[in-house]
Amino acid sequence: MGLFNNTAGPGVPKNAPRKKPFFRFWELFANKFWDFFKINLIYVLFCIPVVTIGPATAAMTALMRNIYLERPQFYFHDFVKEFKKNFKQALIVGILDILVTAVFVFSLVLFFSLEKTTDTDAVMFALSAAAAVLFFIMNFYIYPQIVALDLKLLDIFRNALVLSLLNIWAELIVLVFSAGYIFLAVNYPVFVLPLAPFVPLAWLGFLSVFCCYPAIQKHIIDPYYKQTGEKNPEIPDYAEQAIFTDMGGIEKPVDLKKGSRQSKGKIIK
Repeated sequence: MGLFNNTAGPGVPKNAPRKKPFFRFWELFANKFWDFFKINLIYVLFCIPVVTIGPATAAMTALMRNIYLERPQFYFHDFVKEFKKNFKQALIVGILDILVTAVFVFSLVLFFSLEKTTDTDAVMFALSAAAAVLFFIMNFYIYPQIVALDLKLLDIFRNALVLSLLNIWAELIVLVFSAGYIFLAVNYPVFVLPLAPFVPLAWLGFLSVFCCYPAIQKHIIDPYYKQTGEKNPEIPDYAEQAIFTDMGGIEKPVDLKKGSRQSKGKIIK
């Protein structure tokens, strides 16, 4: 699990020397730099109805996953296809995201509008903030599972909760950059918000996939194909390795729940 993955992509010779993960990230970022502007614009357009934020996020996540796996794609065509394919599950998640955000903003405004705050008020606000942050982190794993795995939504949520506790260092990186963008948007909206249709939502989406998709591969997808003996269609010829790993990358893959659907990481695409 980690921020920068060191997997050779399609077309890369099997015996070619592996690039340092940090440099591979920036190489991909540079190669797709202008494409991120296109993806960002498509994403914002599909989010305009607000209620479609979930399906739009799933579609963008699918494109970022393809970039991560170094797969060729047609951005608008594939975005629309993924938007439709994952609409039902992603719509539910998107509505929950909106509700969680609304509740957190309401509690934030209410807490700071109080003339005097008690210990109970502080504890309740801290709990609501912690719950909102946890759910935000779970999103790093929910949307990639929706687009990549054949799982029920309840299993996806369970997996996301477990994975959010296993990949903390990588998640902190995404949180720092996300918090930085939110800070700038709140304090300098005149300069930041007009750029929203073009940057940096796609950048954050790419960063999130790089952070968290390796954990999904390691703890869900790889164990499934190892157990069944089937060929993994994602990485048929190359081994996975990630940068920025917990415990130096020496921890064993976690069987999230043997015998249940959530432990079956069969790739659907």
